[in-house]
Amino acid sequence: MDELEFRRRLFADPNDKDVIAQADTDSAKQRLVKEMQDFDATLHSALDISVPDDLAQKILAKQQADTDTSSKQSAEVKQLAWYRRFKTPLATAASALLAVSLYFATSVHAPLQAGEHALQHVYYEAEALALTDEVQLQEVNEKLAMFGGKLEAMPGKVTYATFCNFKGQRSLHLVFQSEHGPVTVFIVPTDSTDAASTQQRFADERFSGSIKPGERADTILVANLDTPLEQYQTAVNDSLRWL
Repeated sequence: MDELEFRRRLFADPNDKDVIAQADTDSAKQRLVKEMQDFDATLHSALDISVPDDLAQKILAKQQADTDTSSKQSAEVKQLAWYRRFKTPLATAASALLAVSLYFATSVHAPLQAGEHALQHVYYEAEALALTDEVQLQEVNEKLAMFGGKLEAMPGKVTYATFCNFKGQRSLHLVFQSEHGPVTVFIVPTDSTDAASTQQRFADERFSGSIKPGERADTILVANLDTPLEQYQTAVNDSLRWL
């Protein structure tokens, strides 16, 4: 198993027995395996959403109340509710399944836009912006190789580099220092964000951001409002190579 295959298989499954065996005699690979296993456990924990025991009953009760109110107000609504004549267990079970499905489709998994998520992610890990110790580019590329890529250079000193959960997707979270302050970079595998085919901008009262869609991954930058994001976005994208 060569280095590239090792990293790709590790990214696909951190608990791959062959990958773990390959790392037995290499401390650097062991560190990568441990980091990916920890991240994988964190990601699964974040996505493991328990369903309240009485969720279906509560949703059905509210639907019933809404239907009763609507029936009194409009004969047309009453006609639309023809299915209420069928009160077999099958219909009840189907209604419960639909209610739970709708709950997860609209409540639990209602996605933020990629820009909104990026801003929330930066605020959530705000302590990363204050770090000053340099992370060597080699270490950054060891992580980026999991996605099949590498960076030739960065437009500033990298002070933070870790895998992250970007909308349920394993991604790379970097911070580099610039004359305008810290700049956060997310490298997110393509098709895992809702970015359009052209560059997007977003902002709030403190930060501005930019999303640059790519063939293999989207790059998302977030920085202080006065930061020339386009300049840094171009530098990062021009430096990004795919293996």
